Amino acid sequence: MDLKEIRIWNVKYNLLSIPEIVEIVSKWLDEGRRGIHLTGINPEQVAIAQNDELLRQAIMDSDIVNVDSFLPAKFIQLKGYDFNHRVPTPEVFEELMKRANEKKQKVFFFGAKQDTLEKMRMVLAYQYPDMNIVGMRNGYYTDEEEPMIAKSIDELSPDYLFVGISSPRKERFILKYKHKINVGVFYGVGGAFDAKAGVLSRPPKWLQHGGMEYWLRVIRNPKVYGKRMPLYFNFLKLAMLE
Repeated sequence: MDLKEIRIWNVKYNLLSIPEIVEIVSKWLDEGRRGIHLTGINPEQVAIAQNDELLRQAIMDSDIVNVDSFLPAKFIQLKGYDFNHRVPTPEVFEELMKRANEKKQKVFFFGAKQDTLEKMRMVLAYQYPDMNIVGMRNGYYTDEEEPMIAKSIDELSPDYLFVGISSPRKERFILKYKHKINVGVFYGVGGAFDAKAGVLSRPPKWLQHGGMEYWLRVIRNPKVYGKRMPLYFNFLKLAMLE
């Protein structure tokens, strides 16, 4: 199976479309594979991974790494690869849920605030009535609680564990447990829970291309995304030097 893997900027990417990712993951699950690890990375994460070994290990140990943002996709194309589109993590997340609904598979959501999860549960009950939501757990917990959370997930043996907690806690959890607990797919989905619950809306489709979605986030939440701007420019420097 061709995963279209490339290594660039000291990390790796798989130049796969969303349908390709969904079909490959679905095939692996049908074959009985467990501990499948998906990761979507953006320019800031590429920049951080240059000096953060934990994040870099999480990326390199992933089975599939999707090109989450416009800028990496554009520079990959400029390097001569036949790839000219981003593969946003929220959209991969959505398509995997559609497949889970079609196959009546078990899903666990881990992360975000409790009220966000409850709002998302109502949305999903209407949109994906055949998806078997076996559990939801907010992303606020102590280190002492972590083993019990992992044990409860293990007992439910979900086909998909979507992780919506912040880095590097997300990467640390997945690396620690992906070969220890009975989970089909581990996927860190960032703020996708907030978007799905309607807490944080994504821009219209026409603004989701050409890097515009990132700048809209900066305008909407300058305190959070303003702090990330140096990382964004670090990625640009890295990509241009490459």
